[in-house]
Amino acid sequence: MGVIAFPIFVEMRKALLAITDARCCFFAGERRGSFRKTLVCVVWILVHFFSTSKLQAQYVPLNVANLKEQIKNAQSDTAKTRLLSMLGWELRFTDHKESEKLADEIIRIAAGTDNYLRLAEAYQIKGFARVLEQKLSETLDQYGIAIEYAKKANSGYVHAHLLSLIAGMYQDKGDFDKAIKYYLEGLQVAEAYKTPEMIATLANNLAEAYSDAGRSISVTLPYYEKALKEETAMGNWQYVGMIFSNIAKEQMLAGNKTEAEKAARLSLENIHKKNDRAYVYGTVASDLGEVYSGLGNYDEAEKLLKEGFKILDSIGTKDNKLIPLSALAKLYIKKSESGKAENAAKQLLQLATAYKTKLFLRDANQVLYEVAKKNNRSADALRFFEQYKNWNDSVFNDNKEKSIANVESRLKLQQKDVEIKYETEKKAKENLALKQSNVGLQNRSVAILIITVILLVLGIVMVASNRTMGRKNVELEKQKRIIQKQSEEKDTLIREINHRVKNNLQIISSLLNLQANSLTDEKAMDALRDSHKRVKAISLIHQKLYGFEDIASIPLEEYINALFADLKMVYAANHIHMECTTQPDGIRLDMESAVPVGLILNEAITNALKYAFTNTLSGKLQINFTSGTDDQYTLTIRDNGIGLPEGFDPEKSGSLGFRIIKELTRQLRGKFAYTTDNGTVFSLNFPNTSARQKMG
Repeated sequence: MGVIAFPIFVEMRKALLAITDARCCFFAGERRGSFRKTLVCVVWILVHFFSTSKLQAQYVPLNVANLKEQIKNAQSDTAKTRLLSMLGWELRFTDHKESEKLADEIIRIAAGTDNYLRLAEAYQIKGFARVLEQKLSETLDQYGIAIEYAKKANSGYVHAHLLSLIAGMYQDKGDFDKAIKYYLEGLQVAEAYKTPEMIATLANNLAEAYSDAGRSISVTLPYYEKALKEETAMGNWQYVGMIFSNIAKEQMLAGNKTEAEKAARLSLENIHKKNDRAYVYGTVASDLGEVYSGLGNYDEAEKLLKEGFKILDSIGTKDNKLIPLSALAKLYIKKSESGKAENAAKQLLQLATAYKTKLFLRDANQVLYEVAKKNNRSADALRFFEQYKNWNDSVFNDNKEKSIANVESRLKLQQKDVEIKYETEKKAKENLALKQSNVGLQNRSVAILIITVILLVLGIVMVASNRTMGRKNVELEKQKRIIQKQSEEKDTLIREINHRVKNNLQIISSLLNLQANSLTDEKAMDALRDSHKRVKAISLIHQKLYGFEDIASIPLEEYINALFADLKMVYAANHIHMECTTQPDGIRLDMESAVPVGLILNEAITNALKYAFTNTLSGKLQINFTSGTDDQYTLTIRDNGIGLPEGFDPEKSGSLGFRIIKELTRQLRGKFAYTTDNGTVFSLNFPNTSARQKMG
């Protein structure tokens, strides 16, 4: 996630909302959808907070003046503390100092009674006050006291809620291991007390924490399904829709398009069950707009993003509009609607500047760069690109710092686990010795002396052995931690290198494109633009390398989809549809193979987009990549275009593109061919890296 440089008031307000979030992610702006979900979840927590006080289970802002009047006329301490708790909770955003004073008053009244629930609520309010003052260690102290009173009150709901708040604080700091630990603990409490609201809340939170920590969808999906089960049983259809939108994004990011579309449809079906176009609906509509944009369903994406933007705009807080506005700007770029993209990006830049949100400042400058480049405004394009690069580097460095902090946290936890395991094994051995001793004492008196001597000798040997083993284990663990730390540092360095290489290649690519725009000679312009696309194809490989856990290889299908999307935009080929399959699924190419294959793909797809569909309003590309059992890869690119000219021989072609394909194929120790079959078929067969190394 990473901390954003908000002005202090906005940052403190966002931090409070983030820690209040018992269903979603934390700290607005840095992770997709975090602020929107935070406000949804504040409403959710308020619903359940007031339902525990036997009020109407639907949050409506309280009339503060009336509430103060009721407190003044309260006939008993019990009624007064309940009203004070309600007022303190209501004022925690607008006047946290007054809110804390009310909490102190609750503590003063309830201190001599057994009203543990009110005491738990009072310390929870004081914890919120500490958050606003950025005193997080004191916040944990207040929450700890609140948890003890919640236990005495036997309130599993409040206990689980407090654990969720603590987990959220660690999640915001990037310490995902501790966040997951507290979410799991909270989920256990919620399940033990059978509180469906908190079970759903914590299951959804846990899924997102695992996702933040980089765990796969196979880990996150079961917790989303648990949350769905509870929300469905309660009939909370809009929250069911919200969870399905979370699943849709997870499936899309995992490359499971069919499952992502299915989850998106289910999300829409559920949020429409309730005729309420309020904040939850706007949030889900914006999320689904991003999903459909990623799936290529641009019309549905635009409809949902506009609807979500309108609802979020009506709330009155401008920062709500950042995410749908950013998504709309990027969508218009994909649809080649430069005017709309520029208008949306300028609005986004204005809002992001006001709130100093790095992620959206980066996105706004990126869209404005794309628009300026497309409209041949070279000076503007270079200016926006430099701004985009600066903000992108800043976001990357923030994420890197959190990643390093998370690695250090993992190492500390591993060290602690090893120590606990060692102590447990040691105690187990000692218990076994004592048990044997007790059995021996039941035998004849003579055997007692013999067994005692034997056990004494064994004990001395075991202690000496344990000490030796302990020293060895300490040394081994020390070496292991050093190796692990070096490995993590190496991975971070490699990611940084790939990131820098990608940025430098993008600069080169942009300079080539800008230079091409300044020329009048068509052949020179085409040559520079072709070079621009080739450099961009290599840049895309480095972008994929630093974006995944496996920094040694890239997911081929995802790379092909990204490359095709870029080339399709360059050649304005929205009428061309591409299908990409790999056999088996999830094929990854190492760096040695990825660069030449990427360049060959660039040339082959470019040829198809430029020449194959000159006389058609629609066309289709099929790209298949298979890995055989004989260490051979086969790439096939098939189009349904006009086919090859009669007598065409690629070996005799003098074009630079075919010479590049020929040379790269030789580098891969492979063979390529062009044939005609209801269009053009390009095929490439080459051995994998291991097989090529054996060839010498």
